[in-house]
Amino acid sequence: MCVDMSEKETQPSREQEIQLIVRCAQTVIPSETADEVSRLLTQQLDWEYILITASRNALLPLLSWNLLKKFRQSLPGEIQERLSAFYQSHMQENLFLSFKLTEIVRLLEKIGIPVFSFKGPTLAIQAYGDPALRHFIDLDILVQPKDFDKTVELLSRNGYKADSISGPMKRRLLFFTRKKDVNLFSLDNRFRIELHWKLSGSHFTLPFELDQLWNRVDSLNFGGTDLRVLAFKDLFVYLCLHGSRHGWERIAWICDLRELIRRREAADGPIDWAEVSLHAKNHGCEKVVELGLFLVQKLFGVRTDYPGFEKIENSEIYQKIAEKVYAKAFAAEWNGSEIGDWYLFHLSLKERRLDRFKMKSVYLIWYLRLIFRPNAVDRSIFHLPKLFYPFYFIMRPLRLFFNYIRSSGVEK
Repeated sequence: MCVDMSEKETQPSREQEIQLIVRCAQTVIPSETADEVSRLLTQQLDWEYILITASRNALLPLLSWNLLKKFRQSLPGEIQERLSAFYQSHMQENLFLSFKLTEIVRLLEKIGIPVFSFKGPTLAIQAYGDPALRHFIDLDILVQPKDFDKTVELLSRNGYKADSISGPMKRRLLFFTRKKDVNLFSLDNRFRIELHWKLSGSHFTLPFELDQLWNRVDSLNFGGTDLRVLAFKDLFVYLCLHGSRHGWERIAWICDLRELIRRREAADGPIDWAEVSLHAKNHGCEKVVELGLFLVQKLFGVRTDYPGFEKIENSEIYQKIAEKVYAKAFAAEWNGSEIGDWYLFHLSLKERRLDRFKMKSVYLIWYLRLIFRPNAVDRSIFHLPKLFYPFYFIMRPLRLFFNYIRSSGVEK
């Protein structure tokens, strides 16, 4: 296992806590790593930082499971109690959501609507072998666009309410929107369903042809229900794309890749990485897959036979991205990224000219919306009558401009 972070980007005083989190972020802990964990647990640790950081990175289930199962006697009594209480509650909630997923799939497939389930409990089983070892709060299902209207109507009749965006959405609009999913909530608002008709939004698109995707279906039996799941090469590319789209803000997304590789190799032998590479290349996703593999190697020391892997692991560009990812993930306080940072990061991972053009267009529209769309602050300042509402679109950019001039003057 190897964590490679620059000293400038990380806090040396947190090194022991970070190492403990990382070493417990896997289902199989080698004996030498277990010895290191035991040594770390004898040190004076900042447990509040450990628990908060693990939770923020969606690693608390895995951390709790490992510490309680293998190192319980080395934990302070209060920490034992807190981890036990969390894990029991978390496990019950995940089992409840897993049951709901099978219920929804059976409901839809009973009337002939095929469903892909991904992320959530499905990925927990595929990667970790246990729905309790992964953090998730919603259920992601994918249906074909032709079944979208029928799916919303059926779920609405069976105890789920569509949000304000889902309600008026019609199938004929699905190919003209940037969105990839709509939300439906249980009547008690305990959980939500993310109903997808494509795997990613237009600003970070994954151009799998739906017909091909549905022809490559794999199956996973859970609780007596056969779930349609993405084929390995589709799933791996999708997880790399999803992590990159969100800037790898959660270390758990890197763990997902590492555990998926481990379980796949344990079940089926060596992975055909040449096939994965070709699949990524055909869909303009080589860089996001390379970055995902680089992060797995840097965090866990896992090397693969992916074509050109030696060049990947020596990449200065990926190294710089990794340093920023780890610094942000393990910072004492989480800080969001600015829109300009997202733009440059996303653009750097686009390979094809058309994809780069689409990315630039989406961000241009995003910037224009930020500049011209009035918000509560504008309405509270100007108090225009409804009749004059269009004037907000003129007054907002003027207000932003004068604020910028004023703040620039103050800084000088």
